[in-house]
Amino acid sequence: MRLLIVLLCLLAGPALAHNVVGGVYAIGIEIEGEAGFSNGDSAKPGLLVEVFDSNGNLLGKTETDDEGMFTFIATTRIEHHFRIEMGSGHLLQVSLPADELPEDLPGGSASAAVVAKAANLSNTAIDARQLQAVVEKAVARQVTPLRKELAAFKEKAGLRDILGGIGYIFGLCGLAMMLRERKQRKAAEQRSSEAA
Repeated sequence: MRLLIVLLCLLAGPALAHNVVGGVYAIGIEIEGEAGFSNGDSAKPGLLVEVFDSNGNLLGKTETDDEGMFTFIATTRIEHHFRIEMGSGHLLQVSLPADELPEDLPGGSASAAVVAKAANLSNTAIDARQLQAVVEKAVARQVTPLRKELAAFKEKAGLRDILGGIGYIFGLCGLAMMLRERKQRKAAEQRSSEAA
């Protein structure tokens, strides 16, 4: 009976568990992020997203929208660390490396001459850069649901594996009990045949 209770407790734990998932990516100077759970649910709207540098200094704050998405405009080319309290003890922490941000941001490795040259670009070059940003943003929006589906699939596959393992244990226990029953029955038959 105790074994059954222990196994039921193990079975209930993973079925109710879910992990926080999320990510951030840069589209020019705009950093977009998403927060949610491995079961496919998005983070609640209006959750506070705090942004820190590598030394723990607060760079700014933003909030999640209805789909668990958030945006932050980078002003320096440094590593950005995002922290979101998602409730019920869930905490999401993700980082964006500095090298994913444009080199012409302050703190980047672009020289002053490169920055000056970028400022003097023709309207055609600026339009091309704006077009590239629009395309990157559109692609990022299309990829976001795929990331959520992949995270949900990973969670389901993990749960399926756990439940399969528990079923395997139950099967082995049943087989052991059946073999023990046969052994006891044979021993009882031998004793009765010897007594007769």
